[in-house]
Amino acid sequence: MNEREERPDSQNPQQKARRMKMPAFVGAGLWTLSAKIVSQLAQLLAFLLAARILESAQFGFYAYSSAIAILLVLCAEGGWGEYVMKSHSTGRELDQIGTIAVMSGVLCTGVGFLISGALHVWNEQWLGILIALYSCWFLPSSLSVVYDGLLVNRGQLKQQSIIRIVAEGFGLAVTIAGLDAGFHVASLIIGRLVMQTTCLIGSFIVVRWYPRFHLTRAFLFDILEFSRHILSNRIIFYLRSYSGTLALGSFLGLAEAGYYRAAERIVGAISELLGEPARMLAWTAFRKIKGQPADPQKFEELGRTATHFMTALMIVSAPVYIGLALVSPALVDIALGDSWAPTAALVSILAIKQVLLIPGYVTEPLLSITGNIARMPRLMLLNGVVAIALIIAAAPFGVEAAAFGQCIAALISLKISAHLQGRYGGLDWKRVFRDCGYVFIAILAMSAIVYAFGYIGEATAMTRIEMIAFQVLSGAVTYFAALGVMHRFHGGVVPIWEVKDQHKT
Repeated sequence: MNEREERPDSQNPQQKARRMKMPAFVGAGLWTLSAKIVSQLAQLLAFLLAARILESAQFGFYAYSSAIAILLVLCAEGGWGEYVMKSHSTGRELDQIGTIAVMSGVLCTGVGFLISGALHVWNEQWLGILIALYSCWFLPSSLSVVYDGLLVNRGQLKQQSIIRIVAEGFGLAVTIAGLDAGFHVASLIIGRLVMQTTCLIGSFIVVRWYPRFHLTRAFLFDILEFSRHILSNRIIFYLRSYSGTLALGSFLGLAEAGYYRAAERIVGAISELLGEPARMLAWTAFRKIKGQPADPQKFEELGRTATHFMTALMIVSAPVYIGLALVSPALVDIALGDSWAPTAALVSILAIKQVLLIPGYVTEPLLSITGNIARMPRLMLLNGVVAIALIIAAAPFGVEAAAFGQCIAALISLKISAHLQGRYGGLDWKRVFRDCGYVFIAILAMSAIVYAFGYIGEATAMTRIEMIAFQVLSGAVTYFAALGVMHRFHGGVVPIWEVKDQHKT
């Protein structure tokens, strides 16, 4: 009896420490996830409220000005937070990072005010005012990323998440109050500024550090070399994300830019919910493959795992985007109102585009595991150049033509991703396409049911919310039922990972 009582005290101290750290690690992860969800919900709610209050031209004006300002935000942030996390900087080195962050924030603020002044000279006073408001955001943003890096280094993820949740709440409250008071577009910018400033103040209270001016030439060159790689990738991603808004605003007007940006935001909300878990699960699945990727046996095992993962990803993701395309008219009417009806067609087209981009979620983890991640920047650059070129070429022909152009760009991106995944990751795309043939049949059955319920809803007194609820529920049941039937009679539709017998030697 005494031995049993004493056994817990006689455990290895390292094992006890591991047990104590694991709940804290899980709790920190949950806090981080909660902050991410709150941030997405706050931004989506602000977007929906603004879209219902503002006219499409006003919203397009906001989207156009924010596209200009976010480029300066990227330059102000510069990858300083990532440098802190990479180098675990402390003391004088940390002061130098803070000094560079302040300098970049001040420099970008000055550039922003110069742009604002130039716009006033060109009789674009309202756009100049918005850029001036945005310029107040650059310095807090450049410093905030340094504090975020410090909080991550110190393992204070819970505190970081609480700061983010509180800041998002303050920012959303200010945005709503501004919209209600009639400040229109300016209230969105002021809300983001309040959020960023709250993050900075909260981080300062927790970290209790402020940068003291200090900078050496050698350190400046080192951090700028690091920043060059981070910033180039972010600018490529930025150009791909905002080229549509800038091109349409320039060629067709701000109303069309507003429609397009609203459609991108709706589809983007779904993509963020699916994309991050997909990347995380891909990393988890691929890292389980032990040994060197150069080993033919391990490479074959990795390819088999990647093939099953890709098929499962298409089974889960494809019907979500196709379903979004089918219910987009009712969804846009509920979320944004009648005045945003042209957005529905754009949501449908961009949702189809996103289906073609699903395989891209797997590329980064797969190339990283096989030691071919150096090919990723060239891939991003090529895809970005193609997407930008197509939207510039298609924009003069209308907003829907621009959206179709992005579908072509996504198809080219799919071809490039498939080539890299097959050659350097062993992913069997022939097997994926064969299994996705069954997925295509199930999606056809789902689409027929969703369309039928939409027709019935239009012909009866069913409300929009009731109609879309019946469409989603019936479509999901039909899709999975069709998959289940085909798997039962044909097999191989739903991928099943091979489980090796661990007792074999």
